[in-house]
Amino acid sequence: MSHGTGNLRWKIVAFLIAPITFVMTLDRAAMTVAAPTIQKELGLSIVEMSMILTVYFWTYAIGQVPAGRMAERIGSRKVLASTSAVWSVMMMATPLGPTFAWLFGCRLVLGGAQSADWSSGVVAIKRWFPRTERAKGNSILLAGLYLGPIVSAPLTAWTIIRFGWPAVFYGFGVLGLLLGAIWWIGYRDKPSEHPLITPEEAKFIADGQPIEAPQAKGAFLRCFKQPRFWIFGIQYFLLVLIQSFYTTWLPTYLTRARGLSLKDMGIYASLPWVAVFIAVFVAGIICDRILKKTNSVYWARTPVAMTGFVVSAGALIAASRAVEMSAVISLLCLSFAAVGFVQVVVWSAAQDLGRAYTGVMSGWTNLWGALSNVAGPVTVAYTVKITGNWESGLFLIGAAAVFGAILWIFLHPERPLQSTADIDAEPQVKPPAEAMASEADIVIATTRLSNQES
Repeated sequence: MSHGTGNLRWKIVAFLIAPITFVMTLDRAAMTVAAPTIQKELGLSIVEMSMILTVYFWTYAIGQVPAGRMAERIGSRKVLASTSAVWSVMMMATPLGPTFAWLFGCRLVLGGAQSADWSSGVVAIKRWFPRTERAKGNSILLAGLYLGPIVSAPLTAWTIIRFGWPAVFYGFGVLGLLLGAIWWIGYRDKPSEHPLITPEEAKFIADGQPIEAPQAKGAFLRCFKQPRFWIFGIQYFLLVLIQSFYTTWLPTYLTRARGLSLKDMGIYASLPWVAVFIAVFVAGIICDRILKKTNSVYWARTPVAMTGFVVSAGALIAASRAVEMSAVISLLCLSFAAVGFVQVVVWSAAQDLGRAYTGVMSGWTNLWGALSNVAGPVTVAYTVKITGNWESGLFLIGAAAVFGAILWIFLHPERPLQSTADIDAEPQVKPPAEAMASEADIVIATTRLSNQES
């Protein structure tokens, strides 16, 4: 993967960006798993406990766009180092105050601080990877996100049983502080400024960056006036509707609708997460190969996303109608794996569309995802309650996903949201054989020309 230029960029995403996202998912899930124990021990009502659980998602959603803008303006290094320190301290502070107000406040601050994680990671990958490798870079970031649910529940439960629920928050908090310090030491916002990067790799990354129009004061606000900006958020809302079924209702569906025992459910419910974890790596490889072969962002993004939406929707609806448990689980795995394909495309397209405003684009997109994580489970619950069966709930979110595929017809990720008066939409990547001069080359050439003229 280094192409003879060095592989520091792969180490950055695999050992710095993805691990922080992984720990963030552990922190997020810790309260959910520990909630029954905390509620019983502290004597909290179900309403108080629900407020503690949900306040995180509201501040997480509200902070998305401002956090993305901060990552663009001051860099992912400062933003992620400072916010990871804040959320880690909040984790460690959580057990110190055994009252509703204290837990509510800690989760409120925690959600706001963690809102910076995803947009900072997406901006970092955009700066460290040429466009022809961004899908694979995003797949590693997503792998860190999807590994969390696989590990968090058993790890948190084991820690609570062995050491008590406060140990979960202390342990995850210390781990977050450690990774934040490693991030500050090991990451640089500009690849060329990293002390360990080779000149060849720095040039390879620079030559693979699309030309961007310079940021103008208030220009990012014009994104909100563009229909494609809104369409992109809506399609992600529809994608997360399917994902929210797996994050929220899958265990309940398998036990109540399919009659599985608690033991069997624990095994089967983990399989779709394994499927999506593998799928994001496969999607990254396929998308980058398409881009290299066609030199077209459109063909590397739009058909893959549309196919992923349709396959995910079809497999989910088929799973709701299947009889044999082996068929049900296989179809659920296929559906969630297809979601993984779309996820890789979404975050690669966010970098294509956003360019200099990738932070705002990623924050905006994740905002819609956060809203969907709230709306999706509620929609399924009401549908099942009204109709009296789970099949209707799965059919509804599957049908919504088909609409998400249709929206991709209008997105055109090959056309950035920036003014086309400043940059060309195509070609997106400077061919290696005809690579444009780097900044250093331009400075040297200008200096030599000035000396000759003088």
